[in-house]
Amino acid sequence: MSDQKTPQEIGARALSKAAEYADKAERLAGSSFTSAKDNAEHIAIYSGLATVYADIAKAAALTSDNA
Repeated sequence: MSDQKTPQEIGARALSKAAEYADKAERLAGSSFTSAKDNAEHIAIYSGLATVYADIAKAAALTSDNA
């Protein structure tokens, strides 16, 4: 048995991570301008990670469609 993941497994994991990082960014943003301002660097990092993982999920979906 191979340890190689299928595109579907990679996509599902990446999508899960994208949601996780998007949630972290949203929590840090809070409901006030001060909270968002104080956490701007962390919000940007988590938002960037969410974007990267979402792109990985999209690529995995395209790979599985072309397989």
